[in-house]
Amino acid sequence: MTLPADIQLNAWTGDEVARATTMDDAARWGAGTRGIPRSQAVLPFGPPADPRDWRSADVGYGVLLPDGTDPNPSDAAKAAGEDAAAPVRELLAARPDTVVLRWSPDLPDHLLRRYFADGPPQEPAIGLSEFGIGRGRLPKYVSIVGGPEVIPWSVQYALGTRHLVGRIPLSGEPLARYVHALLANWSDARARTDRALTWTVDHGPTDITALMRAVIAAPLAERLTPPPLAQFRDLRAAEATGAALLGALTEISPGLLATSSHGRTGPLGNPAEMRATLGLPVDDTHTTVPLGTLCDAMPGGCVWYAQACCSAGAAGESFYAGLLPVGSSAFGAVEAVAGLGTMVAPAALELLGRENPVRAVLGHVEPTFNWTLQVDDTGQGLGGRLVSALSTHLYAGEPLGLALAEYRSDVGELHTRWARLREALAGGDTSVRETLTRLRVSALDRQSLVLLGDPTVALPALGRAGP
Repeated sequence: MTLPADIQLNAWTGDEVARATTMDDAARWGAGTRGIPRSQAVLPFGPPADPRDWRSADVGYGVLLPDGTDPNPSDAAKAAGEDAAAPVRELLAARPDTVVLRWSPDLPDHLLRRYFADGPPQEPAIGLSEFGIGRGRLPKYVSIVGGPEVIPWSVQYALGTRHLVGRIPLSGEPLARYVHALLANWSDARARTDRALTWTVDHGPTDITALMRAVIAAPLAERLTPPPLAQFRDLRAAEATGAALLGALTEISPGLLATSSHGRTGPLGNPAEMRATLGLPVDDTHTTVPLGTLCDAMPGGCVWYAQACCSAGAAGESFYAGLLPVGSSAFGAVEAVAGLGTMVAPAALELLGRENPVRAVLGHVEPTFNWTLQVDDTGQGLGGRLVSALSTHLYAGEPLGLALAEYRSDVGELHTRWARLREALAGGDTSVRETLTRLRVSALDRQSLVLLGDPTVALPALGRAGP
């Protein structure tokens, strides 16, 4: 497998698309380990459980909180979440079988901690523990409470391989508003869950947006075309302006919004402005959709999939040293974003924490590479799992975390293939280097699609009444 001659990112710096030529040493980069979770074993068969039923003791739901340094709370108090913020305690009271999990910086990313009222703490391994709420188990559904500055993105990536994980990156009143809407099942939501809107920028065949449209946006639009939806609108290419997006959101109040575009990552020399606009959609005229008007138009209770660079946030570091040549616009974009530190994109924070919050935002922490959207030698698109998640599974009423499970399994397969080839390289087979690079880019790219919101949120199944 050979590496393509050029790299494109779905990032708009304010002046140009982020791109680069492939470095001569790029093949060696693939054998690096930074950013790749530890290998996770396939578990043996157990008693069948309905994966939709997060309340089941053999499936389980948990919240992941930071393990505070205050020595005063007892193990029993930590197990009950008595030291958690008031909205979390409200959630625990409403969902009494919720498992309280803890993360601490003294733990590696593949371990979590569980406290008990009547026994010593345990540190079950992610990917090697059975699902459920019993001792020695980890719940299949995990909601991380707090931003990545509290519990790192890497923990979410590790959980995402086998668990159904989301993150509520909020605190204070925004957290209280989201929890209230979650427990009320968005009863006051404006979104019409039998309506959908896609908005797809396409800057022509030489731009990554055309590939994004062909692989994900266009197949998704085909799946969503009524019936069974009551209404669907597809804005594409020249129609994909900021004004058209805002107008359609206001007019039809969709339960699902899927946008495909470059994400704002500029201006590179102005970190404050970058932070304030990071990941916002860039329309057909290369104009950034304003944060305030986008949030005003977005209906409460909506699920937003934002296929754009940094639409979920930034990780505070770049894994792509040695892959992107210094001086290229692609390198400049990822380095500038890394310089912002660890953060959640401003649109996601606003939409999740406002009055009448959205159900969830699906977005990317890293840029998407043109390499990872199709098979190089056949041209086959690689978006089928995501298209199914946002159509067949979501509109069957599946919890959003479960709807993404097949996509996540592909991420796990990439990790497995990478680990096997790295063993071959360690044994002296240098012919696998370029394949390792492709696999590592693909794994990092795909694992960085994260769910912001609780993983148990769902749209009512089509044909069933609901907000």
